[in-house]
Amino acid sequence: MEFFDEVVMKMFKRIGLVLAAAFLLAGCKQEEDEFNGLIISSNHSFVEAEEEVSFCATFYKDGSADSSEVVNFCVESDSTDGAVLKSESAKSGEYVSLKMGTVAGGFVKVVAECNGSSAYKVFGINPSEEILVSDKAIGFAGLGVDMPKMVNTVTVSTGSELKQYAKKGGYVIFVQGNIDMSEGMLPDEGSVMDGSSATDKMNSFVAGKSEYSSYGEWIKNTTNVPASEDTKTTSISNAYKSTIQITVANNTAIIGLGGACVRGGSFSVRNVSNVVIRNISLKDAVDPFPHHESGDGWNAQHDLVSIDNGKNIWIDHCTFEDTLTLGKAANGEKLQVYDGLCDMKSTTTNVTVSNCVFKNHDKTMLIGSSDKDGEDDPAARKISLFYNYWLNCGQRCPFVRNSLCHVLNNVYDSDSNRIYNSQTSINARAGSVVCAENNSFGSVASPNEAGGSISYSPNSNFNPESYYLYVTLESKDVKSWVKANAGARQ
Repeated sequence: MEFFDEVVMKMFKRIGLVLAAAFLLAGCKQEEDEFNGLIISSNHSFVEAEEEVSFCATFYKDGSADSSEVVNFCVESDSTDGAVLKSESAKSGEYVSLKMGTVAGGFVKVVAECNGSSAYKVFGINPSEEILVSDKAIGFAGLGVDMPKMVNTVTVSTGSELKQYAKKGGYVIFVQGNIDMSEGMLPDEGSVMDGSSATDKMNSFVAGKSEYSSYGEWIKNTTNVPASEDTKTTSISNAYKSTIQITVANNTAIIGLGGACVRGGSFSVRNVSNVVIRNISLKDAVDPFPHHESGDGWNAQHDLVSIDNGKNIWIDHCTFEDTLTLGKAANGEKLQVYDGLCDMKSTTTNVTVSNCVFKNHDKTMLIGSSDKDGEDDPAARKISLFYNYWLNCGQRCPFVRNSLCHVLNNVYDSDSNRIYNSQTSINARAGSVVCAENNSFGSVASPNEAGGSISYSPNSNFNPESYYLYVTLESKDVKSWVKANAGARQ
């Protein structure tokens, strides 16, 4: 109840007028004038391609439905390639039909007008079971991603091939099978990341890059430092990074074929635009050689996806996951070998992360590397987070600085496999404005604010509807729909 009370108080404080109107539409009695205007009713949000949708628009006068008025309809916006209204006018309260177009993931905006009042409804086509090159990006990423610029296609099944074609640009890269970017240096999934599980290849790597003969010896001799001491491991950490890093060029789409997995890799999306990463299971962007920060323990520096000064980036239907248990440093502290799952900084903008699973991770998604990152123009960094499933994540879901961030229909939850305690979910900081709509919070920490702002529906500071079309799932449907659709597809 504390979380509910907190949310209600924020909502009344920030958007009291909007709430008052909402209660009025729901039939709550007001002492002032009764509601006059249009309400569109429909049992559908997402439907199948070419399906017919029935809905009605009812005109209310002095709080009562008026069936004598005629309502006029039109399709104002359509990204479904051919949505058609079967009738462009009807009596108030009468049903009309809309035949959807053919593009999976597209949206249709239908506007109704009557007696000087207007209302609208957005319908969406369910995402296809297949991930297609022709699919259109949604949210902010859709304002500029240009798939026709990706003129070449190639299928890769090794880390060297993936690195080779990702840096060329102009390619649609299909990823096949399981790719181990660590080249055998990581232990098996489920292992403890310490010297006891070190592979022969990891031990050989350490012996070739340091004065120590094994990874266990490196841990024993370099991590026994006081909690107040800073250390650096730049040389050996960067050497490892050169092995696992996948540098992504302009105009590149990386799409996994059914069941594709990239383990141990770190995608670097830096100073580029027009990038798509879809349908891949991404695991274990491990930094085996973290540095120690005074008062903050051991910190890694490699992300599964790192976006730095990127524009028009679409991350969709991917599963981000940690599989290794953290070991202990020689000084007794937890040896944190994971950094972020998907981080963004600098002048990055027009990014959508949609239909993804984020699983078993602590510092999950950072938007803005410091309070100064983006402070000159906080509205320039625009991020959409749609229909994602955050399971057993400790914090940063996301952590937002100096950005406009739309968090729509995300699910936050934990289960018995939880390793990290939930500290925060949505964390708005330093000049950020977060529009959070119909998200589902299970047994996790509530959203919080620390210098930014969170609104629980579009407001005058940041209205996503002024940028793009989207469908808001009803609260009761969010968890089941997102769990059924999120993540890499088999």
